[in-house]
Amino acid sequence: MKRKSFLIALAVSVGMGLPFTAAAHWLAETAKSPVKVFDGITPLRRADKEMDRRDKVVIRRVRPQCRSDWNNDPTALPQLTYQIQERTRGELPMYVDNSGIELIGEEIFDYPLIYFTSHYPFSFTEDEVENLKKYLARGGTLLLDDCTGSGPFMDSVYPNMQRIVPGAEMHLMLRSSKEFFDLFNMIYEVHGLPFISEYHVKPFQAAYVNGRPAVLFCPNDYGCGWEVSVPPTAINPLGEAAHGWSYSVREEVFRLSINWVFYALTH
Repeated sequence: MKRKSFLIALAVSVGMGLPFTAAAHWLAETAKSPVKVFDGITPLRRADKEMDRRDKVVIRRVRPQCRSDWNNDPTALPQLTYQIQERTRGELPMYVDNSGIELIGEEIFDYPLIYFTSHYPFSFTEDEVENLKKYLARGGTLLLDDCTGSGPFMDSVYPNMQRIVPGAEMHLMLRSSKEFFDLFNMIYEVHGLPFISEYHVKPFQAAYVNGRPAVLFCPNDYGCGWEVSVPPTAINPLGEAAHGWSYSVREEVFRLSINWVFYALTH
């Protein structure tokens, strides 16, 4: 994996020691002028597509060969990317590419993080499984997000992990565990999971490859919390929620999600 340049930029951001009040400073700064954001829907201009991605963190969506609405919540990943860049004041350069990436072939090895979400059950093909094994062994991380918070996607996680990492356990990522304490303290100090509903407060889970948490699973549909119907502005820095989640809950979700990304890049 081409991780060195990413981690250099990451180290700068972590070295800033941004406290959990960083969002308040960011809000004050953005109030000076309107903010720009790619909404995940408007087609990128050719110049944007050809922008140099070196030294930038790109989280790519997984487009599996099985039936899947992998591209649902199209503004979710761009908004998470945007929030990370704004809250680190650009010290962690991000680049948005919301298109799907196949699990077969060499392209996935260019990205340290790949993200998969869907409403449907899923089953990776044998070719996808074999390439994923290589990807994870080389240092890549797979981020999974159940787009319903319960149901068929979640039921598919463990069987597929057994194919990718035979014998692997899905460890609960609890704040009380020394093993996962960093997840709740990377950038923001988070004391518990945001209460979205009684069905959306399940602990994150992790599967290990070569002693490293290489598969991270969010069973709480955080993508719907990132998703917006109107992009953020100086007055409304989180944008309008697309799924009716409250501003306060979405802020909590963004904080833990940003910790999740930093955790994945550094562990």
